Amino acid sequence: MSEPLRVVLIGAGTRTRNVYSPWLAGLPPYQNQPVTPLAVVDTNCRAAREVAAALPGAQAARPQDLDRILTSAQPDLVVVATPDAAHRDYALHALAAGASTLVEKPLATTTEDAFALVAAAASSPGRLLAGHNLRFTNLHTHVRTLLASGRIGTVTGADFHYTLNVSHSRSYFTRWHRSRAASGGLEVTKACHHLDLLAWWLGAQPTAVTALLGRRHYLPGKDGIPADADIHDSVHALIQYTSGATVHYALSLNAPAEGYTCTLRGTAGQCTVHYDARTGPHTVHLHTGSGRHTVQRIAREDGTHAGADHRMLLALPEALLPGAAPHFATATEAALAVATGTTLYDSSRQARSLPVPRPHIPGEPR
Repeated sequence: MSEPLRVVLIGAGTRTRNVYSPWLAGLPPYQNQPVTPLAVVDTNCRAAREVAAALPGAQAARPQDLDRILTSAQPDLVVVATPDAAHRDYALHALAAGASTLVEKPLATTTEDAFALVAAAASSPGRLLAGHNLRFTNLHTHVRTLLASGRIGTVTGADFHYTLNVSHSRSYFTRWHRSRAASGGLEVTKACHHLDLLAWWLGAQPTAVTALLGRRHYLPGKDGIPADADIHDSVHALIQYTSGATVHYALSLNAPAEGYTCTLRGTAGQCTVHYDARTGPHTVHLHTGSGRHTVQRIAREDGTHAGADHRMLLALPEALLPGAAPHFATATEAALAVATGTTLYDSSRQARSLPVPRPHIPGEPR
């Protein structure tokens, strides 16, 4: 875009202050990306004023002012960075006004709400993008390119184990995420990170899951964990994909280190990825059918989410052009990530394998 990107920001919480406010203020590395903040909307008027004060020209506004702002200002982009359960309603307002919309992950907290956004996006002139930021790290784009090149052939299976350290783990059980109604549970929160990443790498969609969820470390009402915490703290799952690949996925909390190990097995070799969420470097071990073993070390970039957030925001102007959306999860992909997470919960509760539902796009045959 040659003209500045005119943006309305909804949500004045931690995510906005750490990621979106520096972008809208033009701080490094965004100083060469023209952006014009129009308004900051939040239910907390004081928080909205504090964020808007750091963004020249932006007004602080309340949610009831949103439709008026969308009509009068006609922004190029609306960013929805509220607590997760509010994503649906704000995004529906933005899409109904014809505005392109970037929704923080997860797209929604329920499958029904996520699918409603897919339908709304299909009938809106605006584009719907999801902030699945892990797609943007230097490591993850490298792995996607490696897999697409066929270095290990067709991926037939994978094992993905993510660990959250003690402080990060505990935080989910002491803030609003602890409520399943507010966040969808960690299986939804992390499906939109880890399982979306796997689907993107595989170029495939999840079809069925078998899962076991548990509570082992952060029990409600004990050791300072609020009694209303109703989410799980461990996930073990078997996920099948349209490509024929089968993935074993595990999420473990209360671990000494943060990151993951993922081994992808293909028809012509194997790739093992080690992601260090805190310091780096990341490593990629590549075993090919010829018996060769190479190790690639990839530096952890500076910034939030290992540099992913600033790469995502720098890619936004191009993503809003017709026919382009580099790296960004589409509405359907983001909805499928939510559906995978909710189906993990249902599978565990029902103790059986379940299909992952797919969104219906209006005008397409069922």
